[in-house]
Amino acid sequence: MRWAAWPRLLGTTTRGDGTTQVTYHGHPLYYFIADSAAGLATGEGINAFGARWEVVNAAGVAVVK
Repeated sequence: MRWAAWPRLLGTTTRGDGTTQVTYHGHPLYYFIADSAAGLATGEGINAFGARWEVVNAAGVAVVK
């Protein structure tokens, strides 16, 4: 499946430490610690922290393994 993020749903929030966190539809976006270089999508499709994790690229397009 290929889909793209809706730009109007992208935003930011200020974290407790004062840094800026990118959000999508109010949900924080994260880097996956096991991805050590551009183009890696190791975290795609894993279930962790109570939810399925999906990977999107900088253009907001789903990265599917």
